[in-house]
Amino acid sequence: MNFEKLRRYQAAKEPIPAAQQTWPLYGSGIESLGKNGAPVVRPVPEYSDDELLMRIDAVSLCYTDLKEVSQGPNHPRLKGRDLKTNPIIPGHEVSMTVVGVGENLKDRYKIGARYTIQPDVWVNGKSIPFSFGMDGGYRQYAKIDDKILRGDAGNYLIPVPDEMTYAAGAITEPWACVEAAYRMNYRTTLKQGGAMWVLGCAGSREDYSIDADWVAGSKPDRVVASGLPAGFEKSLQALCEQQGIAFVKKSPAEIGAGEETFDDLILLDCGPQEVAAVSPRMNKGAVMALLNEKPMSGPIELDLGRMHYDEIVCVGTATGSITQAYRQTPVRAELKPNGLAWIMGAGGPMGRMHLQRAIESKHGPKTIVTSNVTSTRFEALREFFAPLAEKHDKELIFTNPVTDRQGYEAVMEEIRRRGGFDDIEVMLTLPDVITEACDHLAEQGVINVFAGMKRGVKMTVDSWLITGEKQIRLVGNSGSGLDDQKAVVDRCVGGQLEPNLSVAAIGGLKQIPEGVQAMKDSLFPGKIVIYPHILDLPLTPLSCLKEKCPEVYRRLGANETWTMDAEKAFLESELS
Repeated sequence: MNFEKLRRYQAAKEPIPAAQQTWPLYGSGIESLGKNGAPVVRPVPEYSDDELLMRIDAVSLCYTDLKEVSQGPNHPRLKGRDLKTNPIIPGHEVSMTVVGVGENLKDRYKIGARYTIQPDVWVNGKSIPFSFGMDGGYRQYAKIDDKILRGDAGNYLIPVPDEMTYAAGAITEPWACVEAAYRMNYRTTLKQGGAMWVLGCAGSREDYSIDADWVAGSKPDRVVASGLPAGFEKSLQALCEQQGIAFVKKSPAEIGAGEETFDDLILLDCGPQEVAAVSPRMNKGAVMALLNEKPMSGPIELDLGRMHYDEIVCVGTATGSITQAYRQTPVRAELKPNGLAWIMGAGGPMGRMHLQRAIESKHGPKTIVTSNVTSTRFEALREFFAPLAEKHDKELIFTNPVTDRQGYEAVMEEIRRRGGFDDIEVMLTLPDVITEACDHLAEQGVINVFAGMKRGVKMTVDSWLITGEKQIRLVGNSGSGLDDQKAVVDRCVGGQLEPNLSVAAIGGLKQIPEGVQAMKDSLFPGKIVIYPHILDLPLTPLSCLKEKCPEVYRRLGANETWTMDAEKAFLESELS
């Protein structure tokens, strides 16, 4: 191969066509993508002096795309939009090249420069995500305007070096979501300027305390007290008056009759009923602190959807110190160095990413247990990740709790003997299974609920695991931010992460609906990457390139993985 076509493509200096192929969404369901099962021809956007024109080189398909396509106008982010008359183009995991630069931007952007985009775009405090608030990546070209170049977080374009494949550039976004799950910061203090509710119950003690200096370091604006023991109420009110904090007494019934919400909820030896009653009053990022001298009468309910999307967290202590409840066990998001980790549902695309990160992390866990109930994905995990774990000197254990329950129980018994898991990463949407997993945690162990469930989907947990000696913590995370995606690119450049390992299948622009269906049917263990400027290439697992594109297959890496050489050969052979 002389790679002449590829060099012209990389230079991005060829004439820009007048029209492009796109996949607008006109309703709900895969059949609503495009018109009559085919892409729609639209003009390539014109751009002004303050805008860029980007060629979309690769788009990685995501389960968020599947939700958007399946739900259409019923998707929470598309509510009120008439897709029949005002369709949206999905796709938010993209790799792009500059092909047009407005006159006022020529000192900052060059033809041929490569970028990816952080799709969670905010402008003037309003969320307008790429693929929801504006057209996304299921097309060949995109105009980039001021909303992206000068949004609330700055420039949402992220430079991508030429040493990264187009596929890797697109996959930085899902990797950023994985990275964000380990970069969460939870408070060990009250929220500065927030609202705090302290609730006493029938079982409340008399000896509660709160450190005055600790409060002074992060003063709430308002403290609401309900049914507190007389002595503690008096001391708390005096502390608030001393520090200029508004102090109000209200009954739970009064609060229940209103719409007041809180950033910090402190429950003093209350029970499951009180936890259930106050939970809906938690703001995004709220902390619920449970002070319980002994186990509650039954399990408490935690909202998995709010844990995932709203980053609420529950802390606790068996002492009477509110300060101790927050500071005793700081919430840890990163995997414990040299610890024991469990990736639940490791066989799916995101589970594989979490597993790969755990293996490749220099300061990550020493032993990693994977579980998956699908036999084909289970075998794919073993074949793909066993060599990678050996390379990084990690102990990797594979379990299937359905097809080999006895083997699974034996592994769990061994983990209990070793003290339990320090970290459990959850890719499943099964509340009962997550509840069961809590029993396998070590002291100060963390469960990270990565799988997205609707708000209102609840799990039960023994609160003594949170307030007693074990001090477990449950966290969750949704999406990523600009800094998370920049960190992923930095990790790739630094050789600490290889996103190409996530690629499972490739296809052309016309295969996008087939790719969305393949995600729905869980056909591939990893990511599907579409190359929009290859119009018609059947959706192809990398292993099948041996017959279809032997020259490309020859350039794959170990275990049939995507590489820069493979992508170059692929583009040279398939570009028109």
